[in-house]
Amino acid sequence: MGKTDNTKDLQAGIAHVQAHQQVLSDNLELFLKHVQNGTGDVYSCLLSLRSHAAACSLVAWFVNRDLGLFKQWSYVEGKLSRILFQQQPRNWYPAYLLLGSLLSDHEPLINWFAHYELPFDESRADDISTADFHGYQALLAIRGDWDSLEERCLRILNNPVTAQKKYEIDHRFYLALARGDLGGMESALEELTSPKIARVRNVEQAFGFTKKLIGTHAVIYAKIAWRHGYRVQLSSPFVPVEWLPVAPLASYEDPYDFMKNFDINMPVG
Repeated sequence: MGKTDNTKDLQAGIAHVQAHQQVLSDNLELFLKHVQNGTGDVYSCLLSLRSHAAACSLVAWFVNRDLGLFKQWSYVEGKLSRILFQQQPRNWYPAYLLLGSLLSDHEPLINWFAHYELPFDESRADDISTADFHGYQALLAIRGDWDSLEERCLRILNNPVTAQKKYEIDHRFYLALARGDLGGMESALEELTSPKIARVRNVEQAFGFTKKLIGTHAVIYAKIAWRHGYRVQLSSPFVPVEWLPVAPLASYEDPYDFMKNFDINMPVG
């Protein structure tokens, strides 16, 4: 894919996000009314508020190049994901749900997600044939549990499972991370963001906003590497280099009253 194609995709991706941002903004008061009053489908309204925050974060960066506002809206997205788990504690917890909190650089939020294991059944999280295995790897990586991460990577790489074949690159990244192999990390991430792989991995069902803008998993992995002091350098436009340094904002704002009153460390379940 040439530069012109990349530019067209980027422009189309931005237009797509802006269109959804507008629709969600037009209904914002309705979503907030239901959440704050406990009426209607509160969970769906929270999902819509999270989608709005995700759209706002992407517009803040790709349209306005405002890194601070991007991180602020990423924080809102991440905290809404946390609030959603309060509603449904055992809901599906894939690695991509970490995107908002990681990009916000809000340490308490990241720490909460890194240690939240309630959605994971132990046997499934340890079974290399399940998607749960892949999701749990990210938690171990953020926590820096290198021995466990290395053992699990070797287990799945030495016993490949057809259903999880497309995630083999991810486990090669995790193995390099566990071993402190910077070159191995960069090699895996370059492959993950290559045109051949990106055209498959960037367009998973949950990536409606990001599919033409970033490589969601690659961004998450690169950010985790930087958090551990491994400053991976990539040539791909799918991983904005400005997002990678760990630099928390001086303060973060909760834009809605129900968020201000929510303690992320309150008990769940």
